[in-house]
Amino acid sequence: MAPTTLALIATLMAASPAGAVDPTGSPWLAIDDAACVGLKLKDFAVDVGAPVTVTTASVIAAGADGRAPDLPAHCRLTATIAPQNQVEIRLPVGGWSGRVLTVGCGGLCGSIQMERTDDALIRGYAVAHTDMGHSAADMSFADDPALLDDFVHRATHLATVLLKSAAGSYYGRAPTHSYFRGCSTGGRQGLTAMLMHPDDYDGIIAGAPAAGPGAVPNIAWTLKSNMRADGSPILDAGALDVLHAGVMAACDGDDGAQDGLLANPDDCTFDPRAIVCGPGGPENECLTPAQANAAAAIYDGVAAQGRRAVSRGFARGGEMGWKAGLLGVNGGPPGYAGVARNYLRRFPGAAADLAAFDFTAHPIALAAVDTLPSAGDGGERLRTFRDAGGKLLFMHAWSDNSLTPATAIDVYNDHAKTMGGHAALDGFYRLFVVPGVWHCGGGEGPDAVDTLAAIEAWVEKGQAPERLMAFKTKQRLPYPREYRFPIPDDQVVLSRPVFPWPVSARYTGRGDVARAESWEKSSP
Repeated sequence: MAPTTLALIATLMAASPAGAVDPTGSPWLAIDDAACVGLKLKDFAVDVGAPVTVTTASVIAAGADGRAPDLPAHCRLTATIAPQNQVEIRLPVGGWSGRVLTVGCGGLCGSIQMERTDDALIRGYAVAHTDMGHSAADMSFADDPALLDDFVHRATHLATVLLKSAAGSYYGRAPTHSYFRGCSTGGRQGLTAMLMHPDDYDGIIAGAPAAGPGAVPNIAWTLKSNMRADGSPILDAGALDVLHAGVMAACDGDDGAQDGLLANPDDCTFDPRAIVCGPGGPENECLTPAQANAAAAIYDGVAAQGRRAVSRGFARGGEMGWKAGLLGVNGGPPGYAGVARNYLRRFPGAAADLAAFDFTAHPIALAAVDTLPSAGDGGERLRTFRDAGGKLLFMHAWSDNSLTPATAIDVYNDHAKTMGGHAALDGFYRLFVVPGVWHCGGGEGPDAVDTLAAIEAWVEKGQAPERLMAFKTKQRLPYPREYRFPIPDDQVVLSRPVFPWPVSARYTGRGDVARAESWEKSSP
């Protein structure tokens, strides 16, 4: 407790807002509530470097959140950082670990998503989330340079500064370690923070980053590749079933086990043209030439003006995850359509609809947020992060159905080339690619990975992750799927070791294929 806090208690208790913890049952709760309300009196602008308006500050009782009744008692603070960056911070009342965690967003963000922080709060982290400075449903906010700047990097950075300042004021001591975790847009936030604000975090968990040529352009390419001139899909649900069955028949045993997962889809050379229907072939067991060509284009990945922009498109084995993006759900539009529309905004005067858009006539056009700030700096930003002691745990999933695995793999390879080879990254920057998992979770693969424990061990104990343990559980959580660890043994359906890319796992030929101990390293 800060020394000044006790002197303010009597005054602050009278100002305690409705909904705060009733302090009559415990003098310690009264102190905590007063300390929390006292955060409204602090001028955070001094630390943050921008005007900050604290709108609420009160203690929320343990179990009071109906959405997540396992949350501990915490001081909840909401604030606005000028111009309009909305931030929420939660500070555990008791048992603070000394750690702070800023958690990233998904999609275009535009709202506070504290469910992404629940598991960390339970583990004693002080946590924060930001709406990234806007509330728009599309990219229209990007026409305002200040709002675009917030979305690119400023909102995340200043939310983290505010989190550290609030934690220091509430607990009377500075945080011992600072972390970031995010996937998709959050993965891009993590990479950008590493490169632009290398002192913000001791450790960063960045998953499936929405950055680089393999991100938004590839989504538009994939939808276009499956689109006839009238906009109707070439590969329908039945064709995707046939395609996936063909991949599994050809490649499921490449890793030594017939288990419905491809440990390394890069080993699979299946060509969809091999299952094109012959004369009189049943349509539910083969593909038309147009369907095979569409699938091949999706596997290859985005190309424009005759040049391929990515090392690979969507991976073989992930076809079941394409259905919502290519076809939509319950009569709705394809999931990729909104992203494609935003991509077309980058071509003023070009075709207004994707069906008429010609990738051969246009270069890949990246938005400001797609291009990572390390381009052309000779590795200076990476070395700054490394020399500050920072660690990056980089994640992707082979069956990602929104952002091709190239999104991470190509960034990782580019950074390795810049630094003089993969060995130069190994001490502070490692990539793991999980089999069978869709975008940031879901799918048939093991999507539960305790990345917080891994980054803590790396940062705080110097234990670099030689492998991660991934689990598939009986209860598949809805997005954003923040599992509670440790996972009880009776809830585990599948466990699998995941090694730093490009190493993958291979079945030993002994034991249960659903148990991690039956798998070992396989040479790339």
